[in-house]
Amino acid sequence: MIELSHDPHPPQTPPLVPLRIDEGSSVPVSAVNSMSFRALVSAKIRVVAPLLGLSLLFILGTALLAGYNRPRMAQKVVGAFNVGYLLVLLMYGLSWAAACIYVYAANNRFDTQAALAADDARRRSRI
Repeated sequence: MIELSHDPHPPQTPPLVPLRIDEGSSVPVSAVNSMSFRALVSAKIRVVAPLLGLSLLFILGTALLAGYNRPRMAQKVVGAFNVGYLLVLLMYGLSWAAACIYVYAANNRFDTQAALAADDARRRSRI
């Protein structure tokens, strides 16, 4: 076994969120119940839910079409290129488009909203 550290017992860092929240503890719960955090979660749901739903619907539809309507999938589009190949290529395109849309939303909306939620949580913890 390769030893990467000379210290036999590396220092343990405390977890960011406690493993168990006691009834009297309100530090992590207050940050989650803040309006800025709820706005962040709802913004993420408004972006992720349609992207995920559309992707899963298209993938499920393609799989059902491949299983139950093989003659349609074998129908030629151009040369040896058939509907099945076209749907698989569209599936890759849809996956890339969904990833690009999510990254754009994350960089432009989620990061600023997350910074606001973190500032709000820091402000609440000082009180």
